[in-house]
Amino acid sequence: MSTGFQGIRTNNPEMLPSRSFLLDRETAEGAVSPVAFQPTGQSAVDASGRIPPKHDAVGPLRIRLFNVKYSPNLGDGLLSECLEKALMTLGASRDTWSIDLAARQVYGDGLAGRLQIMSALDMMPKWLRQQVVRVPLAIQARRKWRPHYSSHIQGAHAVVIGGGNLISDIDLNFPTKLTLAINEAERLSLPFMVYASGVTPDWSPRGTAMLEKAFSNQFLRGVFVRDHDSKRLWDEKLGDASGFEAIVVRDPGLLAADFIPPSRMHHTQFPVAGVGIMSHIAIRYHADNAPEPLYLENWYLDLVRGLVRKGYHVAIFTNGSPEDVAYLAKLRPQLLAIGRDAVSFPVQRTPSELCAIISSLDVLVAYRMHAVIAAYSYGVPAVGLAWDRKLQSFMASVNREEFLCDVAQAGAPVAVELACRAVTEGIPDNERKQVLLEAWQGVSQLLHVLERAP
Repeated sequence: MSTGFQGIRTNNPEMLPSRSFLLDRETAEGAVSPVAFQPTGQSAVDASGRIPPKHDAVGPLRIRLFNVKYSPNLGDGLLSECLEKALMTLGASRDTWSIDLAARQVYGDGLAGRLQIMSALDMMPKWLRQQVVRVPLAIQARRKWRPHYSSHIQGAHAVVIGGGNLISDIDLNFPTKLTLAINEAERLSLPFMVYASGVTPDWSPRGTAMLEKAFSNQFLRGVFVRDHDSKRLWDEKLGDASGFEAIVVRDPGLLAADFIPPSRMHHTQFPVAGVGIMSHIAIRYHADNAPEPLYLENWYLDLVRGLVRKGYHVAIFTNGSPEDVAYLAKLRPQLLAIGRDAVSFPVQRTPSELCAIISSLDVLVAYRMHAVIAAYSYGVPAVGLAWDRKLQSFMASVNREEFLCDVAQAGAPVAVELACRAVTEGIPDNERKQVLLEAWQGVSQLLHVLERAP
């Protein structure tokens, strides 16, 4: 049953929930106490059962968040912005902000030739990819990443690693970056926590050893992950090394509607269906069940045709990744042939612009998880295109599993019918509000632990 945080409008900070409100609700509703985040064999709990304050800084806590905020995939920026704003709303210093793990500093500050690099790596077996990337990783670590982390962490009181799919090992990328970030926190004796991160399987032996060493750190104060699969994987892979079991919290991207006002940007008399395009290269780079390129291309075209026949105007867009943008550009002539007045191609450059597209829809069909998360935040029903356990885990967590569609197994007409049904049934508003409240409670607990960290 949903209690509290009802009817709160999004873009007015004075109307957002207070720390005292959230902590009272956590106590009243039996939420996980911060005491549960103590490492195995350690105790900082006083005789009253409370964690005594340890923070000696004057004024609110200045937090640096290590994540991939300025990734070309704007979903990463969305969750990062939401976490920053939620922490500040709940009492963290206004000098709280993200340090991008790839040392990017603005949206659009991407790696030159990313598409070509991904295409080349996609053609290699995994063992060869990891050999090929070792030297470039070492060079970037020394010349770019470590200096960036060192200069930007100055003045912080605490560090948060998250969210996003950071606890992973794709070509040793995140094991390298997280090791450097944690080393910088340790150098300054800063407490740090993992928050709302995803944990993936299939680590290399070297990546496993790097992550075990990085997280067996005396300054780690707790681990929050974003779904039950991630909890299971963390506990199996890093629970013993870190001394922490993971606690599941909501993804901060769910707070999009509480910070970015909704939009009605599509000038059409018809209902609007959004189609989020993801390229076969991106799917195959992260998943084992990627559909064949020609099959995926025809599937997208059939999906758009089917939605148009059902009376929808179709807004076709991406989350911003270059490989997806290039793929959509390739499909555009065939999509326009379906009907120039029946389709449009809104463009996004920031998370706010991505949310403007999504919040204006009547229904969404998409692969990218944070497009689906943003849709849920705004109450827009979505059909998730299954490709990665993280999307399935999110849909299950909000009771929307029946609106998952496996492209490799089901034809586009199945997705069209699911989209129509999703519009008819909608999202129960009381359930959505409860989910958003839980997202706020998780951030409140994060700040509560950091403020009392020794």
